[in-house]
Amino acid sequence: MNRFFCLVFALMVWTWCFAAFGEGQPAAIGSITKVEGPVSVVRGDGEIAAEKGARLFPSDVIRTGEGGSIGMVLRDDTTLSLGPSSELKMSEFEFKPAEGIFGLTLGVAKGTLVYISGQIAKLAPGSARIETPAGVAAVRGTKLLVEVPGSETAKQKKG
Repeated sequence: MNRFFCLVFALMVWTWCFAAFGEGQPAAIGSITKVEGPVSVVRGDGEIAAEKGARLFPSDVIRTGEGGSIGMVLRDDTTLSLGPSSELKMSEFEFKPAEGIFGLTLGVAKGTLVYISGQIAKLAPGSARIETPAGVAAVRGTKLLVEVPGSETAKQKKG
């Protein structure tokens, strides 16, 4: 009988640990479909090389170097492509169709982004947003090209 209680207790502890660990992990919001040249993903305090098939998470920052490009697909079928010398922050991703919760915010600090709407923009027009240093675009189910000059390009154009 003692063995049975020990086994039940161990099982309860294991279940509690597993549940606590699972709560701390955010759900993946998408994945990388294509990588060419230098591309990295900044996650938390670390930076990792981007690889095809790698998962993307909320608050990831994707950076492409000179000659780098990346293709990504989000859980709602939104398709994103970044060109060379670009930086994109995954600011918000909420896709819970059964609950009627939709939201996507992408921040483009510099470079080129091609955006093809997924289910979020189609089911809840205006709930997908692309932020740039110059302004915010609410996306209502479409294809979009965003170009944000880097600080060096902006300085050259001013002078």
